[in-house]
Amino acid sequence: MDAHENQGPTASEPQAGEQAASQEAETAAEEQEQCVESKPVAISFAEYEELKTLAAERDEYLRRLRRAVADYLNLQKRIEKIKEAAGNEALRRLARQVVPLADSLTRALEAAEQAGGAESITEGVRMIEKEFYAILDGLGIETIEAEGKPFDPNYHEAVLQLPDDGAAPNTVIKELRKGFLLGEELLRPTQVIVAAAPPQSEREGQ
Repeated sequence: MDAHENQGPTASEPQAGEQAASQEAETAAEEQEQCVESKPVAISFAEYEELKTLAAERDEYLRRLRRAVADYLNLQKRIEKIKEAAGNEALRRLARQVVPLADSLTRALEAAEQAGGAESITEGVRMIEKEFYAILDGLGIETIEAEGKPFDPNYHEAVLQLPDDGAAPNTVIKELRKGFLLGEELLRPTQVIVAAAPPQSEREGQ
């Protein structure tokens, strides 16, 4: 007799049985789950009304929460605007106090240049003036360029008109006092002398 004929089931046969049993268990579990999912849930009218009330309360709380968040964000924006406005007003006050120092520096520099043997003083005043305008620039304060430009009443204050053959009429020929801007806001206009138009007789003779 062949020795292989007396041997029992091979090792693969129990594994196949276990796999079949596992598949049957999974199928049964899926069928049971489907039955549970498809089974309708019965509640009373009172329970239904209570659920409706709870849902309405939830929606009201959500609405209030959204409104509170919106109000908070709006308040933050208002506070930032107030802070910015307060900061700008403080900067305006500071600028109006500081700008007149430009006139003092100009007069000091003119006096130093006219004084004989005061080169070191003149150079010192020039350095101070340079630092002063650097500070103004850091604050956002800019000088208004005027000389050689057409007269602009929005930025220039004409103190005098003089005939000038080398300049077109209504052109700024000299700055008497510097003007300044804070951003786009006029702090003070530049005082200027403007080239006058030639007399009528000269215009007719041309």
